[in-house]
Amino acid sequence: MDVVEFLSERIDEDEAAALKLLRDPLVSESGRWYEQRLLCECAAKRRLIAIIELARQAALARVVDTVSGDIRWIPEAIEWTSLALNALALPYTDHPDFQDNWHLPEQA
Repeated sequence: MDVVEFLSERIDEDEAAALKLLRDPLVSESGRWYEQRLLCECAAKRRLIAIIELARQAALARVVDTVSGDIRWIPEAIEWTSLALNALALPYTDHPDFQDNWHLPEQA
């Protein structure tokens, strides 16, 4: 499982839990506010993942220099996309499918 699949499954779970609670007539007004907020966060995370994936694809497309036909591999061009996706996974470190290599490197 890659980090995008992992995130998509966690976001689906978060969304399902929020929708279930919103259907409960006993949930308080502050609880409803929180669950609505969670639904907005789920939508925002999906959009952010889509943006990062588009950026990753664009960076990979630039790896091939169409003018000279040379293939240049520039890992830094896509490293930020992996770091960003891994950062989105950090709230789920307690999940059994979370992979240790998704932890972010220590900042200097």
